[in-house]
Amino acid sequence: MRSDRDPKRRADLGALLIASTGGLCLALGAPPGGATLAIWLGFAPLVWSTQALRSRRAPRRFLAGWLGGLGIGLVGFPWIGEMLERFSGLPTPVAWLGLALFSAWTALPFGLWAVLARAAPERGPAAWAWPVCSWLGVSTLWPALFPYTPVIGLAEVPAWMQAAELGGVAAVEAQVVLCGVALATALRERRRPQRFSLAALALAIPLLSYGLGHWRMATLDDAAVDARIVRFGIVQPNTPLMAASPSEKMARLWTMSRAAQDEGAQVIVWPEAGSFPYRTTRPFLRDFVEPNRRVMLAHDAPTIFGAASIAPDDPFEYNTVYAMGADGTITGAFDKVVLVPFGEYVPLVDPRWVIQMVPAVSHNHAGTAPARFEVTPRSNAQTAETPMYLGPLVCYEDIFVEFAREVAAQSGGVEVFVNVTIDTWFGDTAEPWEHLALAQFRSVEHRIPMVRSVAAGPASVVDYAGRLQASRPVRDPRREAPVAPEYLVADVALPRDTASEPTVFARGGWLLRWLCAGGLVLVVGADVLRRRRDRRADS
Repeated sequence: MRSDRDPKRRADLGALLIASTGGLCLALGAPPGGATLAIWLGFAPLVWSTQALRSRRAPRRFLAGWLGGLGIGLVGFPWIGEMLERFSGLPTPVAWLGLALFSAWTALPFGLWAVLARAAPERGPAAWAWPVCSWLGVSTLWPALFPYTPVIGLAEVPAWMQAAELGGVAAVEAQVVLCGVALATALRERRRPQRFSLAALALAIPLLSYGLGHWRMATLDDAAVDARIVRFGIVQPNTPLMAASPSEKMARLWTMSRAAQDEGAQVIVWPEAGSFPYRTTRPFLRDFVEPNRRVMLAHDAPTIFGAASIAPDDPFEYNTVYAMGADGTITGAFDKVVLVPFGEYVPLVDPRWVIQMVPAVSHNHAGTAPARFEVTPRSNAQTAETPMYLGPLVCYEDIFVEFAREVAAQSGGVEVFVNVTIDTWFGDTAEPWEHLALAQFRSVEHRIPMVRSVAAGPASVVDYAGRLQASRPVRDPRREAPVAPEYLVADVALPRDTASEPTVFARGGWLLRWLCAGGLVLVVGADVLRRRRDRRADS
């Protein structure tokens, strides 16, 4: 009997090892400069392993999926350990334990997905559709600190992102999972003609996706030939965290704003609250009188900037972004709605008690709704002073699909997303580039550009096709190693607004992942009821 078990154990061990390569492929494809083609291979080892372990008990299938997803966090998110060690002051072993725990949590949906694989028949259309539907359902229902997609690296080849216009990130993931199913099925197929046919199908999926995406971008470019052009000046002050004085922070903002305006910038964008070192008292209606605090000391182009705001007698602040007109009046204000747990607010318990116990923790009030800024760009020789409409997003709000959809769905629509953020906490790591890549999907989903002012980079412009139009490098400013401030001037085409020309995604394509989640619940529920009925019949 032992001789019978040993080959099974070796086979199972081989399946587990093969599964672990899936997450590695997905992680190697992540930005910056990832091996993007590896993403198309990432789900194949996972699907192959779940097929090989189909007759095994659920814990073993779960382990295969979990090992398959583990590499995503360990290889793709090492910046979490670096950030915990450098800025949170945790000992090195504790910081990297934090990374391990994050990676283990991120891998759990892959384990659940592997367990659910058994619910599908081995052959027929359902055998192909179920892995896609179940993955989209599990990833939709799984709670996460911030939205993430294993196909994040496809942002570096925008042609592969274009299906997001139809069904969001879920539509892009569906293509990659389907490619993985075709590859895994080809590897397990013993008949040579069928194997070649399946392999050809697997190859055709990314090729067809690329071709259709390239064609779609070309049609958008043709339609944007006569689009309005606005020249944005994006400031990247490169201020060290918790080091620079208020006067130094302001000097960096002023000099770069003036330089950008001298190059023809019609709208200036500063980063999130913190780069601007002063608080505003609510309601904040026009620029400061004091020269040392004045926003428009060196320039007069309309300015978007972040600032902490506080109401009289209130112990807690808001993370606010303002639109200031050329005359210094505030024309729009938005309070950040999606706050970072413990970084920006204390959930569930009295924040005063938590702050007394852990002074490093902060608590802010959350905003209640999205905002729409009406901004009149500074006129130049080519354009008159006519207003445009911007949708503000603060920090990681630009990676939240549902919130960005709310911003785009406002009455009258918006023509461009404007994101202000500080990613300096992560230094010169992959995190700022991964943040940018996730944000690029929002521009594809709604077919409008995004302008991003990031305190230490990458200041960037993403066009209506999700392409990175221009950017500055990521910097790592420190007190002992200062970095000079920078700016980016870019002409941004505004071909549409989200109200008059909503995309398929905005009209209802966003429901795709929720339909898959609903299908998952129905299938799993029916399977549980069937098993109970069978057990009763046997008893």
